[in-house]
Amino acid sequence: MTITLLSLQAMEAQIQNFGQTPSQLLIEPHPPRSSAMHLSPLMFKDQMQQDVIMVLKFPSNSPVTHVAANTLPHLTIPAVVTVTCSRLFAVNRWHNTVGLRGAPGYSLDQAHHLPIEMDPLIANNSGVNKRQITDLVDQSIQINAHCFVVTADNRYILICGFWDKSFRVYSTETGKLTQIVFGHWDVVTCLARSESYIGGDCYIVSGSRDATLLLWYWSGRHHIIGDNPNSSVVDLAAYPPEPICAIYCVQPLTGFFKRINAVPVVSPESEISLILGLDISHYIPDSHQRCDYPAPRAVLTGHDHEVVCVSVCAELGLVISGAKEGPCLVHTITGDLLRALEGTENCLYPRLISVSSEGHCIIYYDRGRFSNFSINGKLLAQMEINDSTRAILLSSDGQNLVTGGDNGVVEVWQACDFKQLYIYPGCDAGIRAMDLSHDQRTLITGMASGSIVAFNIDFNRWHYEHQNRY
Repeated sequence: MTITLLSLQAMEAQIQNFGQTPSQLLIEPHPPRSSAMHLSPLMFKDQMQQDVIMVLKFPSNSPVTHVAANTLPHLTIPAVVTVTCSRLFAVNRWHNTVGLRGAPGYSLDQAHHLPIEMDPLIANNSGVNKRQITDLVDQSIQINAHCFVVTADNRYILICGFWDKSFRVYSTETGKLTQIVFGHWDVVTCLARSESYIGGDCYIVSGSRDATLLLWYWSGRHHIIGDNPNSSVVDLAAYPPEPICAIYCVQPLTGFFKRINAVPVVSPESEISLILGLDISHYIPDSHQRCDYPAPRAVLTGHDHEVVCVSVCAELGLVISGAKEGPCLVHTITGDLLRALEGTENCLYPRLISVSSEGHCIIYYDRGRFSNFSINGKLLAQMEINDSTRAILLSSDGQNLVTGGDNGVVEVWQACDFKQLYIYPGCDAGIRAMDLSHDQRTLITGMASGSIVAFNIDFNRWHYEHQNRY
């Protein structure tokens, strides 16, 4: 090929102005427009496909029955909060090092850090008293993942199952009891939290052996159940100055009390109220002590047996619950019963519920049976697996279902038709609980051996855009 002087000058001018163009720009087909791969080209690199990231073993050896991964970077303490069967909780700090390769500001030094750091009070055995819930639960309650809820800021844990028919709020910083909430006529058996609004407000649903559910409002600003804390402060100056004989409803194990009735007495010897000969003066709070009596936003009825599982979606305004026996029920957050989700004749004992913002409800029944319902009550799909499932969760878009159980195997399914997408390597112990990090890139499972296992997970790899690549 002969290059003329004019062509040479034109080529040199082009290089000076625009740079030298390589002979080939890409060695692979161009990714689809606006896909996840287009936004982060390195997310599918081979080094990111290792399944297990880390295993963290706790000294207590008690099964980890609840995992809550609130890992958003803007939180004061991004952490993975774990609770064991012995009610020992840990606030394990989260280091956002997973899935950052290729992202702006990524440093190779971050690759040497594990994403989860054990709670120093547990690791050093220096402040276990700040992490142990010592209040007694009802002996008939089997501790499971439904007994606990962690607020979105990792600062409080809500626990149910207490003998006095209450559920309680504890500070994760000090381990101290901050609130006791009454409302049920029998032992509270399960709790659930909705997604949080700006400021940390959310709905809390409690289910009980009295076959009812109560919908509560959690105030992220005041860190209590109930959105009007001023009405819960007792002002002793408002009480009549004369000696009185009063009847009080005393809440066990707390300083909280409620005045039922009061009548003047003639004898001024004592202003201390007596009930059945017991001096309850130590229950009477000072003028600044809070007496919390929040009222539920709604009472949900319709079950014939004790409630064992519940899920709430604030975006849809719905609460889906399952009793020990019978169909699952769909209520609105105002308390109206919409419909019952009737499974097949073998699906009578619901155990786990997960609902997506798209309106799909996954229900796990005993003996390995799954059903997928639309929010209108239509049965979309069902399957049966050979495992006693203990934990299920849906991806943020509701397209994928993750399950784990006594076999110690994490499985990923397509939620719409229960098509199996992936099986992770088996663990040496059963899975009791699981949760996903905020970026949907890390799956944390709580194990029966008293450890947690972090798995690499990327739902985009099973997306239809990339199914031909894998």
